[in-house]
Amino acid sequence: MVQTTIDQFYKATSSNKSPAKNIKGSSNHKSLIEEKGRLSRKLKIVHENTKQTPCKINRKQGMQNNVSLNNEIYCLSKTDAKDSPIKNMTEFMISPSITSPINRKHTPKSNSDSKFSPKTSSPIKKALDESHRYAKVARRKLFKDRTEELLSATIDNLNLAKEGAIANNDFNLEKVYSSGKFSYKYNPINTSASMRYEINDVIIPTDMYSLHFFLIIVTVFSNPINCGYFDEDELSFIFSLLTLSKHAQALLIRMLKRKYTWHRISNIKYDEIANDLKPIFDELVSRSIFKSNTEEEDMSVLLKLLQVDEIRKICQESKINCSKKKEDFIQSILKFCNETRSLFRGMPSPAIKIRASVNKRLGSCVLLNTRVKQMVDRIITLLMPNRDPTETLGDVFLMILRVETNQMKFPKLTISEFPIFTSKGHLLDYIEAKNTLSDVLSAIEKKQWDVARNLGSLAAQRLPLLLEVETQSLEDSILPRHIRCFMPGYLWLKVLSKSVDAFKKTKETMPRAMEFLRMLINQDCHMKSRKGLWFNELIKIEMYHMKNLDASVALLSDAISHGSLTEVDKLDLLDRAEMLVKRKTGINECTKATVGHILDNMLNKARPISQTCSITIEGILCGNTLQRKSTWCISNNLDQQIYGSVESFALYDYKCKGYPKGVHCEGAFPITLFGTLFWDEIYNMNIPGTYVSSYQDAPLDLYSSEFYENRKERIDMKLQIIRKFDPETLSRHVKHEFDLYREYTSLCQGTLFDDSNNFQEIAFCLGVEGIVGICERLIHNFQLWKAGFPDLIVWNACTKQYKIVEVKGPGDSLSTKQKLWLDYLNHLGLNTEVCYCKSNTSHTKGGRKRKHEEIMT
Repeated sequence: MVQTTIDQFYKATSSNKSPAKNIKGSSNHKSLIEEKGRLSRKLKIVHENTKQTPCKINRKQGMQNNVSLNNEIYCLSKTDAKDSPIKNMTEFMISPSITSPINRKHTPKSNSDSKFSPKTSSPIKKALDESHRYAKVARRKLFKDRTEELLSATIDNLNLAKEGAIANNDFNLEKVYSSGKFSYKYNPINTSASMRYEINDVIIPTDMYSLHFFLIIVTVFSNPINCGYFDEDELSFIFSLLTLSKHAQALLIRMLKRKYTWHRISNIKYDEIANDLKPIFDELVSRSIFKSNTEEEDMSVLLKLLQVDEIRKICQESKINCSKKKEDFIQSILKFCNETRSLFRGMPSPAIKIRASVNKRLGSCVLLNTRVKQMVDRIITLLMPNRDPTETLGDVFLMILRVETNQMKFPKLTISEFPIFTSKGHLLDYIEAKNTLSDVLSAIEKKQWDVARNLGSLAAQRLPLLLEVETQSLEDSILPRHIRCFMPGYLWLKVLSKSVDAFKKTKETMPRAMEFLRMLINQDCHMKSRKGLWFNELIKIEMYHMKNLDASVALLSDAISHGSLTEVDKLDLLDRAEMLVKRKTGINECTKATVGHILDNMLNKARPISQTCSITIEGILCGNTLQRKSTWCISNNLDQQIYGSVESFALYDYKCKGYPKGVHCEGAFPITLFGTLFWDEIYNMNIPGTYVSSYQDAPLDLYSSEFYENRKERIDMKLQIIRKFDPETLSRHVKHEFDLYREYTSLCQGTLFDDSNNFQEIAFCLGVEGIVGICERLIHNFQLWKAGFPDLIVWNACTKQYKIVEVKGPGDSLSTKQKLWLDYLNHLGLNTEVCYCKSNTSHTKGGRKRKHEEIMT
């Protein structure tokens, strides 16, 4: 891929800056004050109504008797279950903020004799002429009912791009986000063109899978901004995809989900499309979507397409020594082709004869055109810019299928109209970096360490120029951090960071791991919150692998001077420092004194000071204790034998000790609690650039330090009101909100509780301050604290007693985040406990022993 110079599409400058508050939310401060006043006056009514019927919904009388903490606090609403998330991608198309090229004063008049003139008026103009209420109604239409609308907008946009009204994108993101406003501007129409795209040429597929792909295309290109990321030839190719026959569209989408390699047509069977796929492939080849000429393909690639028996026959025909493995066959044939020459001049060489034999046996083969693969990747990226890098194209279409068949529902979102890619070059570089991230994650999962190391080295080569330009462009910038994540440098840094573990696998590559960790630490452009983690990794390498304690202490001293360290980082560094102080050899007294000074003056403050009770229970451990998930005998009576995880074993023990109810929740509980109570602040606030896809389960800024600042007024107001509820009122409200939102794919994990009454009972037991405190920790740093919450919550609904329990099996110990979560929960006054499960193979059948241990720190 040709590299685009990064300074061609990064235009972040210090000029045209306005205060950051301009982009922090959709409500101004005055309206929030007025709203707060109204809420305060109604608080007493809310409180009394909630005590009486906090969860009652009178559907016949509307929303008068409902209680909620949404925008109006005392009103409830339910998202229309029939809305399809994909439709919101085209909200831009009907937004009043778009300036129509047809209505602009400076747009030249079209020549009356021009052949290039739209037969119908632009849908953009129609949207401008209609009321805001009409736009809202249009957005509520079902996806399948909007095919004609989306298609019409797409064809109009393609024609406007051909006329020059939609130009190649060249946005100044700094200026766009600093102003807090964005209106797409069209160029004057060039009427000299003689060709146009006709909507009558488009063929709408009837096959479900190809229809979904068709709708993805028209959804993306119904937004005029997205047309600016493609040149004229590419847009013509997009139109060509829309005019394929129905069978060709159905076959294309199935082939897109297959592995990117040559395929033998004889091995491809789709009886639902046609018994003979050859004519359909011929159509796709004629459109340059596939290629079928294998003459220039490497022989080794073609040989791999053959079956073992077919390769054996080729070997026998050419009198090549045979082996048992397919790979050995292939290597023997390749060696024969390279070393054997024809006996007489002018005769075909053995290599030519073998290639002809291979082609004859293969029959017709097809390979997806690289250009098509790249175009589809670009389209999917524009549909879902924040797609998980581990998801394949097949995963994407499966999700869309589930959404369109109502098996999955995303929250109703307002998709941001703000661009996130400066230009086509920016988008292409982002896709390249993201594909590399996908490759390195796949290599790590498959333990292909050489592949991961090669990709890490590639990232190290790409980063210096990227970081130099991006660091300069982001100096004094107010570009939101969730938008900076779409910069190529950010993703290449992730590739490098992920590859470090692969370099730590061998002694020879360990120095490269250290080099890359220093590179990550020394850059000051992206991912500053991860510097503490990188410092800890580097210190561990110096301590345990390089045995260089002086270097470890120097790194420790350097690390504590960074202001971006989190509580977790500081506690990890404290553990490293204590290990160094305890060393009796390999470290001199002066270095020890330095570490002691660091401990006394800086790191000791990070030590948890609260005390958590611990207990030990004994049971029968089955299987290998070295496995990640051990299996325990929960009940071994004559009538019943039950086996389960260590958490299930602990739940059963607590049940026997007066806690009949319990849930294995871990981080799902605090996240679901937070998502339930702050649904409106999370999903119903239009922060520029936070929602870039209808398939989002959370806003992008949730994972940045700006989440709270963007919603400060609304969140503070919500917290103030929640604190004025009593436990019974708040617990009923939690149940009601959970029932309302549990069906969505969101932060709220609807499967956490089969019965929402359990959620209500836990909320009542934890109390108002406990609930608020847990939510506040996630509000201020969701990325850090989404993990580490204790494993279990057990409770007794009758006595209102409960415990929040961290379970540890043999050889397991508390992680840093777990220690800090327990410490935090103790400060909130919540009842916590650590349950150590000990194996006792000499136990009598069904027996169980439980003993209290000393208080642990």
